[in-house]
Amino acid sequence: MAEPYDRWHKKRPQPGDEKCTTHGKVPSREHGRGKRWLARWRDPEGQQQSESFIRYEDARQHLTRMLRAVDDGTYIAPKKGDTLLKTITEQWLANQTFGNPRTYHQYESRVRNHIIGPLGGLKLREVKASTVQTWIKRRLQVLDETTVGLIFTHLSSILAMAVDDDLIPKNPCETGSVKRVKPRRSKKSAKDVPLSWEQTDELRKHLPDRYQATVDCGRGLGMRQGEIFGFSPDDVDWSECDKTVHIRRQIAHHRGTLVFAPPKGGTKDDPKDRYVPLDEGLAALVREHLLAFRPAEVTLPWLEKDGELVTVRLMFTTRERKVLNKNYFNSLWKAALEAIGAVEAVNDKSTGKGRRWEPCRDKMMHALRHLFASEAINEGVDVYTLADLLGHEDPAFTLRRYVHRVKDAAGRARKAIGKRYRLAA
Repeated sequence: MAEPYDRWHKKRPQPGDEKCTTHGKVPSREHGRGKRWLARWRDPEGQQQSESFIRYEDARQHLTRMLRAVDDGTYIAPKKGDTLLKTITEQWLANQTFGNPRTYHQYESRVRNHIIGPLGGLKLREVKASTVQTWIKRRLQVLDETTVGLIFTHLSSILAMAVDDDLIPKNPCETGSVKRVKPRRSKKSAKDVPLSWEQTDELRKHLPDRYQATVDCGRGLGMRQGEIFGFSPDDVDWSECDKTVHIRRQIAHHRGTLVFAPPKGGTKDDPKDRYVPLDEGLAALVREHLLAFRPAEVTLPWLEKDGELVTVRLMFTTRERKVLNKNYFNSLWKAALEAIGAVEAVNDKSTGKGRRWEPCRDKMMHALRHLFASEAINEGVDVYTLADLLGHEDPAFTLRRYVHRVKDAAGRARKAIGKRYRLAA
């Protein structure tokens, strides 16, 4: 077995050569300069390669790995691993293409802030399993588990590309030690609805009058928050029979600017718009809101910051008749959650002036979509129809993530089965 070469001492000293007092060996001309131990081997093309180390054991282990890699055909020149993670990440980003320009911006923002920022200065060969584990731990201190899980998939994809390009021998994200601690993209769905119908009735009362109908749009139409903010009375077919709502836009962000955009996942060629039936009772609430708060015309770019300007009459705006910003609205929502006892505040500041609340992501406005889905299933709507109403392509995802147990569900099941038996009698 080959051994590391000692650069600091002569391998074949001459008789009478004076030995150094530190190591008891005859010093070479390089004695005391640079790293002492040199691992030398020949690559698959027969060219000699080398790398220096301070410690003998490190040199020996590296030499063993290189020789084994040459023998089993997995050899990658170590110098390829000197490529900065930032460089390969920039290349990976440039190769991403999406139908929606906002999607690329979201990818870019996550990658630059949470991959290039903390890890970009490392060489690829310096990104070990332990490096990834530490990175995960630190990201979880500032981000929720689902978001870290999403960014982790980006990092794993970037390093997989480096493996495919023969820059590193394996992806550290795929090692057993990392898999055991990697965050999940989504948590297991709760058995019970995050907010019951009765709770949302109470919550509605604690929102400002001009925003109370947003609750009905969420739990009665299955709208996302951005879709509610982008809802126009012109999207409603007010026919006497079969009233419907055309959900075709949302308020979104693109590079720090509010824009109109298709519903989530929508592109110019496939806008992901959908139609949801409007019950007469809910239609009456919408009319009441329109009588109390006249729709306001709002002009925003379409899809991206520099997109074509579009003007829409919006049902929900600020008192200044401007588009709603989710940060402002979310503080009102959390204050209403606190008022009904669903969450607790963690400081004594007033709402809008620094008041903060305990984590309550599952009880934010998106909980209304979960309530819509759960009530629909409980009332007999099939999962395929429900997926269409929510804008999901996969009914299994709808069932897995959006359907929860609602109040008195067991009692309703008893009545339904009992009804069948009574009909059979």
